[in-house]
Amino acid sequence: MEDAILDVDEMLEEGKALKEEITDEEILDSVEIINEDDHVEINEDVSDNQIIEEDKKQEVVSDKNKDKIDSLYSEFSSFLKNKTEIEPDSGIKNVIPTGIEVLDAVLGGGFAVGTFAIVVGQPGSGKSMLAIQAMAGAQIAYHGSIAAFLDSEEATTSIRMSNLGVRYPKINPYNDITVEKVFKFLEGLCLFKEEKKIVDVPSIVIWDSIANTLSEKERQIDDVNSVIGYKARVLSIVLPKYIAKLAKYNISLVAVNQLRDVIQMGPYSVPRDHKFMSGHKHMPGGNTIGFNAFTLLEMKTKKLIEADKYGFDGIKVAVKTVKNKLFTPNIEVMLSGDFRTGFSNFWTNYDFLVETKRLKTGAWNFLVNLPDKKFRTKDANILYKTEQIFKDAYDEAVKDAIQKDIIDKYNPEIL
Repeated sequence: MEDAILDVDEMLEEGKALKEEITDEEILDSVEIINEDDHVEINEDVSDNQIIEEDKKQEVVSDKNKDKIDSLYSEFSSFLKNKTEIEPDSGIKNVIPTGIEVLDAVLGGGFAVGTFAIVVGQPGSGKSMLAIQAMAGAQIAYHGSIAAFLDSEEATTSIRMSNLGVRYPKINPYNDITVEKVFKFLEGLCLFKEEKKIVDVPSIVIWDSIANTLSEKERQIDDVNSVIGYKARVLSIVLPKYIAKLAKYNISLVAVNQLRDVIQMGPYSVPRDHKFMSGHKHMPGGNTIGFNAFTLLEMKTKKLIEADKYGFDGIKVAVKTVKNKLFTPNIEVMLSGDFRTGFSNFWTNYDFLVETKRLKTGAWNFLVNLPDKKFRTKDANILYKTEQIFKDAYDEAVKDAIQKDIIDKYNPEIL
């Protein structure tokens, strides 16, 4: 200890001596002096964003150094692959589109292939309806795609799924589902895809719902208190093991779940599952499902749709991704849904155009980019299907709104 103290004292003495050797002239020579005649104005209106952008410009490495860094990283990746068989992700994910353009935009294209996603919300918010429409999207986007519906609630029929777009082919839901059977099903699907050599073809499995699915043990037990937390423990062990398998076999597992009120017991507040989820709500099934979710989508019913105005009975639902690895999260969009045929891409786009001021409403409505064509709200869809000029203007307005008001605004590419 005494030697260490002596070393510190010696360092201080050396520093003091070095300081004395540097003259005032040398200090002045090393500093750029601003002459009083060179008046420098400081713009107090410069925003933090402008300062950050200037800092980013100064931090950009030269092309020469960038090439060296890229080359070194490439060599490291090859070395790691040869020595440990660990490979980096490509950074690009195939997606399963929902068919609702505004929603797909905030999802980053749709539900990512080979991942675990959760659709959560209160009863009646359209969770199952949206999940089934994602199945239809997979069938359309990927011919030969295997889609399956695991229905622990036994509340869905093949006719209902067909009405929501699952027709290529029509399928029947799987009932009598337990937590263990969900993962047995996934294991069987992996083996089948391997045997048929269709591993690369994306598949989608809907699990409806986590909250209503019991484990085998929970089904058999008489004393409910003896199995409290058992399902969460099972999921905490099994689910992480299957995350890698989902990616390897290009299977998207989309689970529907409920939101329940947090029960406050004692003087201390209960920790929330996710900061940006609805207050005083939590998801059944334990923390593991939230930790392993690639996408967590929350749905909230906002209002009923009036048939005399829109021409159908339905609901408007606010949707946002509380967790999303393909796009910026927590961007709320409104979906317009028909109870019979599901969420409508046309009417969701219609409301989005109104919100972004590209469609003016009143006694008569009109598109800003086609002002001479006046129409009533309930006639808009018929007009879209029958008049090509209107359809082209409408589609162009939607494309522009999604690009500028969602993609460019919330997820611009930073070079």
